[in-house]
Amino acid sequence: MKSFNRQLLSAIIGFLIATSLQAESRTTQDGVYTKAQAKAGGKLYKTQCLVCHDKKYFRPVLKRWSGQSAAIMFDVMAGSMPESNPGGLQDHEYVDLMAYIFSLSKYPTGEGELQAAGLPEITIQEP
Repeated sequence: MKSFNRQLLSAIIGFLIATSLQAESRTTQDGVYTKAQAKAGGKLYKTQCLVCHDKKYFRPVLKRWSGQSAAIMFDVMAGSMPESNPGGLQDHEYVDLMAYIFSLSKYPTGEGELQAAGLPEITIQEP
């Protein structure tokens, strides 16, 4: 398990360096997910996350992630959640969960769905 944690930390640090060199063009305030996507994420939240994380958990988490790429948050979630089965969900399910988490913090919805491939260009902005 320690080896996995070191590998995850190394990947995150490398990703931070790489993404800090890129100009990020959007923030979570720019309507980066749809209402339907957040609804799908809400269903997953009830079955996958609620046992450990109540809805109040996420607002302080997003404050801590402020200024970081949404891709980093995705990588951490996918690499460590759910605790009983890290990485056990599909990428689109983790993205839907992120959309739901963004909706809990009242980030605006948009016309296009949040996509895993677009996460490096989205900066999390403090709610």
